[in-house]
Amino acid sequence: MNHCQVMNGPRPFTSVWQAASMLNCTEKQIYHQIQDGRLPLAFDISGPGRERIYLRVATSSVMALQQQRTPPSDLDAFLAEVLPEGQFSYKAPQVARMLECDSDHIYRLIGANVLEDIGGNTRYRVPRESLARFLTQRKVR
Repeated sequence: MNHCQVMNGPRPFTSVWQAASMLNCTEKQIYHQIQDGRLPLAFDISGPGRERIYLRVATSSVMALQQQRTPPSDLDAFLAEVLPEGQFSYKAPQVARMLECDSDHIYRLIGANVLEDIGGNTRYRVPRESLARFLTQRKVR
């Protein structure tokens, strides 16, 4: 099964709290694992000007650690799996589900011009390229 299917199966991103639960550790330990590179695919999805960091971790990385394997670290390969070339755009609720956040957060990111909207006034749709750019820029180094 593909672990990065957006609408079916496990979600491609997990919150720090969920990662801590999956790895039977504390959130603080997850932050340390991100900082020292043991969880290399972590992203800050917070809005512009926000003081609070809003981290998401690749579920595949957490699952690899859970199975005592080396987590994947190739951003391009991860994005190709999570955002397949054949999918031109995503509805805002799909993006919210993918990123493990609420739809209002996605609408705020669109309103702040952090994510593009090609859906018009009533139907928000985020192009694949916009989402890939956002995640690339927001990867925690």
